[in-house]
Amino acid sequence: MRRADRLFQIVSYLQGRRMAITAQDIADEFDISVRTVYRDIQDLITTGVPISGEAGVGYILDKSYYLPPMSLDMDELEALMLGAAMVSSWTDGAMGASAKSLILKIKNVLSAEDREAFSGTALFAPPSRAKLPWTIDFSFLRHAVRQKHKLALDYADEEGRATLRVVRPLSLVFIGPVWMMLAWCEMRKDFRHFRLDRMRRATPTGDVFIDTPETSLKCYLDRMNYCDGLKD
Repeated sequence: MRRADRLFQIVSYLQGRRMAITAQDIADEFDISVRTVYRDIQDLITTGVPISGEAGVGYILDKSYYLPPMSLDMDELEALMLGAAMVSSWTDGAMGASAKSLILKIKNVLSAEDREAFSGTALFAPPSRAKLPWTIDFSFLRHAVRQKHKLALDYADEEGRATLRVVRPLSLVFIGPVWMMLAWCEMRKDFRHFRLDRMRRATPTGDVFIDTPETSLKCYLDRMNYCDGLKD
């Protein structure tokens, strides 16, 4: 990655975050050394980017700061178009509508030449019979992940046996053709994957959870460095 591109992406990474981000987090995100992070942050501050914080504590970007409009090359535009098509085919109606809205907004800010090329993109992801149907509300699960709502889950295991769990939803994971919800299971006291097509019902418990070092998504991703993951 060119350094100019990395600096732009570091600002994007900091933008919209409410809590300070450590230099180590930034280094891990961009596969660079902490020393390089210190140098990049200092260069950004020197050029007028309102980043506050210090080494060893963390950095945060002023909420009022906005990046200038970015330009996308055709490969990046095609990636967006294909991604939106896959979202439309493999999620639900609400996400499909959001994907179409995103494509429309992108088209509206392109130049006439780029708009014509973008419209001619020959990348598609049509609906597939391999898609496993589910009865659970996909958007409801997305909101539960985002808002950190504990869920009471009525679930069927691989043998079809019913089980009741209270879980902390952490993310939705697609391993085609299966969608799964990664969660911290309070019964198992560990991370578990729950397939959407095996969920019978998911209801809010009324409780909001707070991530801890042992139960957070970051903890799970760190464990994945030496573990293939867990399934239910």
